[in-house]
Amino acid sequence: MSNWRRPGVSGVISWLVVSALGAVEGMYGRNSYRGDWISYLNVSRAISAHDWKGTFDPMWNPGYPALVALMRGAFPHTPEGEWYAITLLNWLIFLMAFGSWRYLIRQALEFYQPSLAGLRSHLTVVWPTTCAFLSGALCLNNASSVCPDLLVTALFLLAAAQLFSLLNRPGAIRAIGLGMTLGAGCWMKAVCFTFANIFLLVLLVANYSKKLSWRAWALSGLVYLAVFAPYVTCTSLIHGRHSVGGSGALNYAFHVNHMPHWTNWQGGPAIFGTLLHPTRQLATDLPLFEFGAPFRTTYPPYNNMAYWYEGSRNFFSPKLQIIAIGRTFYFLGHIVREHPFLWALALSLFVVVMKRDWRTALNPIARSFWPLFLPAILGIGTYLVVHIEERYTAPFFLIFSLLPLLPLLEPALKLKRLLIAFLLVTFTAGAATELTLINGRAWRAAIRRDDFHLDSQWKLSAALPRYGLKNGDAVAIVNTKMPAYLCHWAYVSNLRIVAEFGSLPWTLAPWDRTRFDHIGSEPADEDYGFVFWKKLAPERRVEVIEAFRRTGARAVLALSGEGAASEPGWQQISGTNAWIYRFTPSPAPAVH
Repeated sequence: MSNWRRPGVSGVISWLVVSALGAVEGMYGRNSYRGDWISYLNVSRAISAHDWKGTFDPMWNPGYPALVALMRGAFPHTPEGEWYAITLLNWLIFLMAFGSWRYLIRQALEFYQPSLAGLRSHLTVVWPTTCAFLSGALCLNNASSVCPDLLVTALFLLAAAQLFSLLNRPGAIRAIGLGMTLGAGCWMKAVCFTFANIFLLVLLVANYSKKLSWRAWALSGLVYLAVFAPYVTCTSLIHGRHSVGGSGALNYAFHVNHMPHWTNWQGGPAIFGTLLHPTRQLATDLPLFEFGAPFRTTYPPYNNMAYWYEGSRNFFSPKLQIIAIGRTFYFLGHIVREHPFLWALALSLFVVVMKRDWRTALNPIARSFWPLFLPAILGIGTYLVVHIEERYTAPFFLIFSLLPLLPLLEPALKLKRLLIAFLLVTFTAGAATELTLINGRAWRAAIRRDDFHLDSQWKLSAALPRYGLKNGDAVAIVNTKMPAYLCHWAYVSNLRIVAEFGSLPWTLAPWDRTRFDHIGSEPADEDYGFVFWKKLAPERRVEVIEAFRRTGARAVLALSGEGAASEPGWQQISGTNAWIYRFTPSPAPAVH
C-alpha cells in the first residue's frame, strides 16, 4: 500500500475548503432565530444572569447555551454582537466536528491495520470523506443553526474515534477521555444519554470479544457518570424531582401518543392525565391565553414547556408505536429523497454490492468495523422509534458514507482504479449538487452581501423602540398562522410575550402528517390574525384588548393587521406588516 502514501497537501486543502464554506454558511445561512434556538438562547441569558432555575430547564440542556454565554462576553452587548458571537462559536464547533471526523478516519484505519494510518492524508480518502462531511455538516446539520445539533454530531464522531483509539491502544488516559466526551454530550442534549449508553454497550461487547479489558470499560463508565451526575443532581434539586431531562418523555408523548402539543394545552382527554399548571385561558370561547408568571423568558409556553406539561401522563400503545415507526421510516425516506448526496451514497453502495469482487471485499471488512457501525445503527434507531428530522441524522450518515470506501482497503482488489475513479466522481457530484440545492440561498446571499438586517423580523425589532417599548417590557400578541414561538423580533428586542390570541396546541403539526394518519385540519391551523380581524365582532375585539390590558402588557402587537386601520388605537409599525396598540402614553415614533 506504500504507493498510496502522499504528502499531506490534500489534508491541508480539505481544511481550507471546509473552513471557508463553513464560515460562509455560518454567516449567511440564517437570518433570524427559530423557536428551539430562542429557547436555548433564553437558557443562555439565564446563565449570564445566574438564574439557576432557568439554567437547568429540563427541556433545554445548558451545555450549548453556556458556550454561547461565554462567547457572548467577548463581543459588544448588542443584538448584532450576540449574532456574531454565535456565528464564531458555531464555526469553531464546525471545525471541531471536522477534526473529529478526520480523527475518526485515522483511528479506524489503524484499527483495521496499523500500517494503513498514512492513508488518512491520501487524496483517495481525504476527498470523498470531505465531500461527505460537507454534505452532512452543512446540509443535514448547519453551521448557522443556533442549537446543539452540530455539537452533538461532533461529540458522536469524537466518541467513535476515541472508542477506536481505546481499542487500538488500551489505556487509562484514553478510557478517561471517552468517558468525559460521553458525559459532556449529556450536558448538550438529552438524547446523548442514550448515545452514551450505546457506546458503553459497544465497550461491553468488546470485553466479551477480548478486544478490551474490564478495567477500561469500568473507568470510562465511572468518568462518564462523574461528568453527567452534576447535571442530574442540579436539575433534580432545582425542580424537586429526579430528572435526567424532560424532552425525551414529552417527545414520545407528542409524536407517538399524539398528546396535544407545543403551546396552550389545557388538558384532556383523561388518558393524558391532568395538568398541574397549564397556561391560563382568559375566555372560555376564545383562544386567549395568559402566561406572564412564573417565568420571564421571551415566550414561556415554549421556552419552559416541561413546566406547563407537568402532570401529563405517558403510556405505551403497540398500535401507536407501530404507526410512529412507520411514520419515521416515511420521514427517513423523505430525507434521503431530498438530499442528493444521500442518493450518491446509495448509488455508490449499490454499485459496490453489485460487483462480485468488490462485494466480496466489502463484507469481511465491514464486519470487522462493527464498533463503528453498531453505534450508528443504534443511534439512528433511537430516533426511528419516536421522531426523526434531517438535523438528527448527520453523524449516522457520515459513518455510513464510509461503507463504499471499505473495499479499497483490500490490497488485491480487482479494478481498484476503476472503483477509485467512480467513488471520486460520485461523491464529488453528490456533494456539489447537495451544497448547491440545499444551501444555494446562503451562497447567493453571500455574493449579494445580503445579511440578517434585511430580514423582516430584524426590521420589526429595530422599529419597536420608537414606539416606547424597552428591554424587559411585557407585550401581548395577536398571532397569525405561524406558530408564536417563531418570535425572533421579541427575543432580539428583549421583550416578554405574556399573553396571546391564538396558538392552540396541535395533535399533529402539519409538517408531521403523513398517509399513516387520517387527520385533516386542526384548530391550530387557523390564521388567528384573520380570525381576530375578520371573524370577531368589534365588541369581542375590545374584550380581547381589555383582557390583555389586565395581564400587565405594555402593548399589543398584531403580527398581521388586516382591518386594523379602521380600529381606534391601532398604529402600523413603520416599515413592517405589524400593528401596535399601546396601553400607556409614550412618545410618538420619530419620522424618518
